[in-house]
Amino acid sequence: MKKLILAAGAFAVLAGISSCGNSSTSAVSAEDKAFDDSLTATWGFLSGAQAADMIEKQPGEVVDKAAFLRGIQTAMAIDTADQSYIQGLNMGLRMAQQRVYAMKQLGCDINAEKWMAEFKKAFNSDTLPNVQMIGMEFQQLAQRAETRAEERKMAEMANSPEALANVAAGDAYLDSVRKADPAVQIAPSGLAYKIENAGEGDSITDKDRVYVYYTGKFTNGKVFDSTKDRPASFSPRSVVPGFGEGLKMLKKGGKATLYIPGNLGYGPQGQPGAGIGPNEMLVFDVEVVGVNEAPDAKK
Repeated sequence: MKKLILAAGAFAVLAGISSCGNSSTSAVSAEDKAFDDSLTATWGFLSGAQAADMIEKQPGEVVDKAAFLRGIQTAMAIDTADQSYIQGLNMGLRMAQQRVYAMKQLGCDINAEKWMAEFKKAFNSDTLPNVQMIGMEFQQLAQRAETRAEERKMAEMANSPEALANVAAGDAYLDSVRKADPAVQIAPSGLAYKIENAGEGDSITDKDRVYVYYTGKFTNGKVFDSTKDRPASFSPRSVVPGFGEGLKMLKKGGKATLYIPGNLGYGPQGQPGAGIGPNEMLVFDVEVVGVNEAPDAKK
């Protein structure tokens, strides 16, 4: 999301050209006044056009133009000789933008009065606070805020009507599969599987690189992905949790069918590009043809 930073940018421009007004105490010729008026009009019109263009190019962003103009007018009315005030206001606007945009997007309610009280405490301290240490603490809190926001987003998606319907459909499908084939087992994680051949040698671990032929299907039998003539190569920890867990039940030469529930697959976000819905159950037929060593081409 683009941020409306034109006001802050205007302060920077004002600070950059403020030296042009240093001779305001001297007599201004008619020629100079005409030039200044021309510069003023052109700069003002250009800035207005840039602001309108910026707003126009923000799809879905609703901007109250009247309120926007009030902000610009307040900024332009500031006494440009008071540089310290401008610097403080400039910083305050940047902090306010972070509060409005970044923090609200993370679901954080930043109390402006409390923020200001802590700002004053640090700013007026007789001893300069340890900025590096406090910065590290803030980064940890910010990371927690991002994690919390992501968890809330995932929970909201998981409770969407489509996701809940897919979970119910997956449970019903698995019940029917197990009734028809008692050999289908369910692991504590919720992964359902049927091992046709466990394979030989050492069990697969997360540290191994496996070579696998697989066919991924929806519960209606439609294939959405397949290795076809060449095996895929990856680590069990680099695939969706249910697939990785199933691989570690096998050894070289092992074959199995994995029934992966949505929470062990692509989760509540699904995989729209592959047509996989939120928390949709998937079925994989897998065959491990190599462990840490590429097999010969399948004939």
